[in-house]
Amino acid sequence: MNRENFLKEHAPCYIYNQREIIDQCNKLKTALKDFKFLYSIKTNPFPAVVHEVYEQGFGSDAASANEVRISADSGMSPNQIFYSAPGKTDRDIIECYGKCVMTADSFWDIHRMNKEAENRGEILKIAVRINPNFSMTDEVGNPAKFGIDEDRLPELEKVLSECFNVEMIGIHVHVRSQILDYKLIGQYYIRCFKLAQKINNLENVNIEFINFGSGIGALYDKAKDKPVDLEKLSEMVVEIVRENKETLNAELYIETGRFVVCNAGTYYTRIVDIKVSHGKKYLIVQNGMNGFLRPTISNMLNKMKAAGELSLTEQEPLYTKENEFEVRILNNSKKIEKVDIVGNLCTSMDIICEDKELPYAEIGDIVEITNAGSYAYSLSPLFFASHDLPGEYYSLIDGNIL
Repeated sequence: MNRENFLKEHAPCYIYNQREIIDQCNKLKTALKDFKFLYSIKTNPFPAVVHEVYEQGFGSDAASANEVRISADSGMSPNQIFYSAPGKTDRDIIECYGKCVMTADSFWDIHRMNKEAENRGEILKIAVRINPNFSMTDEVGNPAKFGIDEDRLPELEKVLSECFNVEMIGIHVHVRSQILDYKLIGQYYIRCFKLAQKINNLENVNIEFINFGSGIGALYDKAKDKPVDLEKLSEMVVEIVRENKETLNAELYIETGRFVVCNAGTYYTRIVDIKVSHGKKYLIVQNGMNGFLRPTISNMLNKMKAAGELSLTEQEPLYTKENEFEVRILNNSKKIEKVDIVGNLCTSMDIICEDKELPYAEIGDIVEITNAGSYAYSLSPLFFASHDLPGEYYSLIDGNIL
């Protein structure tokens, strides 16, 4: 079945491109040869996608017990699955014990992990997430719900001395996502490495790995933005690699964030009605914001910014920037018209785009929205109004769609 017929039959749906995902994985592996990579499951947990990144040699950054399970189902071994999240329940810790590398997000996490290991008569190797005294841009820390403040390292040392059934072997740091400036990312990695060296000097700590978190951004606006210069980033981290081999000899991990999958996904939906009201033309599609939420959020916030109602910065993962998506009508019409594309929910907020110049459309035409590979299906209110869910499919290199 060709793509056009497939979409007529299966839209609304997401299609993820295997070739694009493999290419993005290879860019990271080629540029940063001395690092290992963790795929951020929350960006897109579709099983075929998770299995693909596993096949490319990546582990996972899991943010819930279910994401640990999804990672394991893809074929990943426990030492490839790194579970880090605030607010873990006792059940989360019990269910994930032995199935992943667990990262404590608080002193309470450490005590509970220690208790579970004690109950099993074992020593559990753990990481600890640190909220550092620096940001992505400077040497100043910020309050956060994530991790243990760097200023509280003496208290961390004391807690570890009291917990005989856990051994701290790694740190996890993450302060910001979606960075395109290689200099900011490289300097951030350098700060993280120095922090790991500092923590390694604590009693009862033996750093075997450093999870630098993410930062490497996906390219949303190809007209205005430039992709992260991975070659120059690799030059910046040479000293980290050299010093690591001479000192910690730790494994170095980077979370991929949305870099691997964002541009690999496209959302397709069908025009089911067309109407005109007070001179404005509406194309009504299936599963608008309840199929792909981010364009609705982007449209709303951009309008508020234009009206001077707020000073807008990125609000990840809901909003990144203006011009995040390209919206197209898949037909051959040469006539252009100005339209609003809206969804079929009973809310006026269900708007994909407004006053958009697009080819003249008819009922049944397919609307295509780009950059739908990350924080798309998993972030959208799919069950709003109990509509049928959009499908998810995997487009293979040979052209077949699974």
